[in-house]
Amino acid sequence: MSTHLPLREAALLWLEYARTLPPVPQAITDAELAGGPEWDALEEVVASAAPRDEHLDLYAKADGDWKPDYRTLLGESGLGEASRLIAQGADVPLAEVADSFVAFCTGPAPVPERWLLLNTELPRGTRIQLGRYTLQTFTLEELRQTVPMPALHGLQPHSLDLDLITEAPFLHVPDPGRTVTRRPTWFDFTGPREEAQHWQALLPLILWDCELLRVESAFSVARGRRFDLNPRDVPTTIKIYADPYGKAQESEVRETGDFNVPATHLPALTAFCTAISSKIDMVMAGENHEDDLPKERARRLNRAARHLLAAYQRTYNDYAVWPVDADELLLTTSSPWKPCSAAPTTPVAESCAAC
Repeated sequence: MSTHLPLREAALLWLEYARTLPPVPQAITDAELAGGPEWDALEEVVASAAPRDEHLDLYAKADGDWKPDYRTLLGESGLGEASRLIAQGADVPLAEVADSFVAFCTGPAPVPERWLLLNTELPRGTRIQLGRYTLQTFTLEELRQTVPMPALHGLQPHSLDLDLITEAPFLHVPDPGRTVTRRPTWFDFTGPREEAQHWQALLPLILWDCELLRVESAFSVARGRRFDLNPRDVPTTIKIYADPYGKAQESEVRETGDFNVPATHLPALTAFCTAISSKIDMVMAGENHEDDLPKERARRLNRAARHLLAAYQRTYNDYAVWPVDADELLLTTSSPWKPCSAAPTTPVAESCAAC
């Protein structure tokens, strides 16, 4: 951090200047557009500490010249939100905000990821590799590090309720070509299903247990910059509990289904998913094979898995099935197979090797 001390000091000077601004978002942008000395000094130090050839994502063309992009420096970094809160008189930890801004400007640009929220309970600390995907439960501190300017968590009136998704299970995968924007995510019923696109990670999980495992929502993350989860995309329910005085209290919690894995079963689940994922990867490697047989096997597995996922995820009851998915009900009439999770003490990777 000492090598970027001028950048930190310039950020602190800007934050102090924000105390004099009107407490509306437009005032923050207007102060930058007016080209005041505080912003000009910050912009100059950013250009020196994070040159364009190393941090192209921070720059945009203005009047034919490349300059640090104020929309990135204010918006994506969280500096603009911190400035607005300061202008409103909020108690903002200036040192932490300045340190976050320095890390934002001088660190590597994050790779966008696709995150899928699952309706299940998994043990704390779960981290299972499923090919390119990772199945993981995040602590509150780990989630705070994914949002811009962690020091502001809880200060914004419409900030993400990270407590709601703490320890929730997510499948995440790098998605370099995706644009990350903060907006609600809705499944597109006219195109490829979101879950069908991620079948290689979901298939081992749904083979583990006969209980339903659903994708509740899907959203994009560029860690430390954008986090597009809208709290309304997280299904919730009301939990009633008794306080120390015996009085009934209500609390909003994330809604989970019946697909639950106790901590004692986690090693078996990990071994099972590793074994099935390796077999999927082996078959799908045939997509680029010179011979027709491996290619056909890969195509068939792809089609069958997508069809299965559409039936499994979309037709879990008889009264809320979309017409476009009605034909998939044919795949859900028989009882699901319950594999080795019924006997998790056996070596799952070996006993399921022929699955």
